Amino acid sequence: MTESSIYLPLPAKSHTIRLISLQPGEWKEEIEVELRETSIAKARDRYTTISYTWGNVDTTKQRLITCNGCQVPISDNLYTILRRLRRPDYSISLWADALCINQSDSTERTHQVGLMGEIYRNSRETVIWLGEQTEEDDVGGRFLHPCITDKDREAVRWGGPPHLAWNGTKSDRRLLEAYLSDYMQYKNSACRVSNVVAHRNSTTAALEEEFLPFNDIFGAFCLIYSLSQGISSLAIKFLEESEVRILEGFRFPKVWHALRPLSFNRRELSRSSRVWAGLERLMSRQWWSRIWVIQETVLAQKATVHFGMLSAPWRMFVDAAAHYVQERHNLCLDLSGSLTGHELLSRFSTSVLQIDDTRRHHQASLDDVTLISLLWKFRSLEASDKRDKVFALLGLTTNWQGIDAMAPDYRLDVGTTYLQTALSTIKSSGSLSVLAGDLDAGLGRKRLKGIPSWVMDWALPCLPVEIERVDSLNMYDASGGHAGTVRFHRLHSVLEVEGAYVDDVFSVGEISRHTQISDTLAVIRQWKFLVKELEAKFPTYPNGCTYQEAFWRSLLGDMVHTGHVMDNDIGNTGRPYRRAGSEDFTAFEAWRMRSRCISRDTWGRTATFTQQELDDGISSVHYSLKTATASRRFFLTRGGYIGVGPKSTMPGDRLFVLKGSKVPFLVRPDSLKDCAGMECTTLVKGEQGRERDSVEVCDEVHNCHRLVGDCFAFGLMDGEAFDSSWDFRGLRKLFLL
Repeated sequence: MTESSIYLPLPAKSHTIRLISLQPGEWKEEIEVELRETSIAKARDRYTTISYTWGNVDTTKQRLITCNGCQVPISDNLYTILRRLRRPDYSISLWADALCINQSDSTERTHQVGLMGEIYRNSRETVIWLGEQTEEDDVGGRFLHPCITDKDREAVRWGGPPHLAWNGTKSDRRLLEAYLSDYMQYKNSACRVSNVVAHRNSTTAALEEEFLPFNDIFGAFCLIYSLSQGISSLAIKFLEESEVRILEGFRFPKVWHALRPLSFNRRELSRSSRVWAGLERLMSRQWWSRIWVIQETVLAQKATVHFGMLSAPWRMFVDAAAHYVQERHNLCLDLSGSLTGHELLSRFSTSVLQIDDTRRHHQASLDDVTLISLLWKFRSLEASDKRDKVFALLGLTTNWQGIDAMAPDYRLDVGTTYLQTALSTIKSSGSLSVLAGDLDAGLGRKRLKGIPSWVMDWALPCLPVEIERVDSLNMYDASGGHAGTVRFHRLHSVLEVEGAYVDDVFSVGEISRHTQISDTLAVIRQWKFLVKELEAKFPTYPNGCTYQEAFWRSLLGDMVHTGHVMDNDIGNTGRPYRRAGSEDFTAFEAWRMRSRCISRDTWGRTATFTQQELDDGISSVHYSLKTATASRRFFLTRGGYIGVGPKSTMPGDRLFVLKGSKVPFLVRPDSLKDCAGMECTTLVKGEQGRERDSVEVCDEVHNCHRLVGDCFAFGLMDGEAFDSSWDFRGLRKLFLL
């Protein structure tokens, strides 16, 4: 990415780094930088690190800067943040990987990447750069004169960039009040603008004066600030939906261009819609989707979010997310699906709190973060190199559970990296927890070729609800605490496990999409019809309860959501779930009644739960049902069991409860595999198994299965399959291909 001529070799195996000295300059002047070598210890607290995204080198726009007297190309994203941070009157010290590391020297690159944790920990501040503003972004330029700080005003006077800084404290009321005053003027002028458009006799210039850019970024910052101060999203005035219709039938961002043909899709322009568009613009920035930025934010002493000329402390984003999560449990969000913007706020909160939870654990020096927990927490993030889905999280793992820490090894291909990750996790945890989770490809993506069915393809995206579902699986103990021997047969990458074979699947229901409440109810009705057919064949459920009880408990995963754990005590290991009790059937019936009313428009679609309904657990039931069943399929077994499994579940799949697992699994018969005298390694020592790490030779032919995925099977979630009084078809070895 850079010319090697600007670099001198760094001392081998040292803690020497390069820092960027960004030379002073005015906004429109070319950027000049110098690289200087220093030790991390000497530079501590004297430089700023930049957390940004490179983009695809082949498609991302490149800009030229002067570095050590040479013209050097850098990405447009890095160029814009350098220009924003540059001061007109003095130089500043920065660290950015693209410039500070000689990317063409693989030895230096490997060593410097290994120092990145220290680099970010020792910087004075980390700037999170979401991107440069465009003409379609309203960043509140009209508030600059009354709200800019004296320091930034002086910088602008000397030719520096304009800057509006939020502090996340009560001092920011001046910014919010300026915006609210502007909002009231906006409302008062709405009718006048509506008449202008209705008569269609205004000029392009007049329309351009009347309308601000569609993405209200400044309004989004006001929203985030308001939430951070504990104001309910339903009490924020500029999010009111009862505004006068201003325009009908246009598509932004170019309102005046869209008006020319006078044939448009009908749509409202309101202040609230512009604020939601602004928040969507912030959350759609590539930074939020990249895996490496997690380490950069987690390890920062102080982090500040920048977008164009706006900035705010990361703490303000965290406080806003935390307050919204507390509020969300009280809202009838998923039942009606019509509270504007709240799905976006949920995405915002999840993204921010996932990062900050890890950040707080590191700041508290807690030794409890495992690799598998990080892999699932940040499952939705992307990496240009699929191996980085694992490698980017190794430096954040604090608990290796008694084995040597994994190290990045770019000599391995992607498939081998994921296979080694699975083996390492099984070995360290002594369990099969790494096998749980949706193994299927989705969202138009294909599963990596060549990896075993039991190995997770971490590069595949998944629904956020799937991440929460996997996190909730620790509520179960299907193996009853029994440990089984786990062996890895190298020739065909076969995983040998032990378990109880329960039954075969003979019927499956439709997939529950959870898009609209009416669709959810329709799927549940279809599932219930299948249960009635089974109930006609068997008088009681296999564990002795009624099929009615087995059905409603299966829909909830036999759990009730109790709200997110928001304790300031970082060491709190509590989870926001509890196992369902018989008293929760009343809440389930109340949820079903309310859902039916909402789906038929009997109740208002923007209703929130009353306190009584919250006490009755309707919201908790809905949350649990969505977590347990979204994008999954109902199934019935020949012997009368019911459950919820992966969307790929088919008749003929076999239900097993494996030793060392919290949940049952569905597997599918596949083929015979001959080990042909190749070695196999014991990963987990069973109750009467071989020592861990023992290597033997296997020359047997195995009847193999493919792993379909984990499942909920009512009556098998608490060790029943290994109860001596329970009648099952016996323990056996299972070979997963």
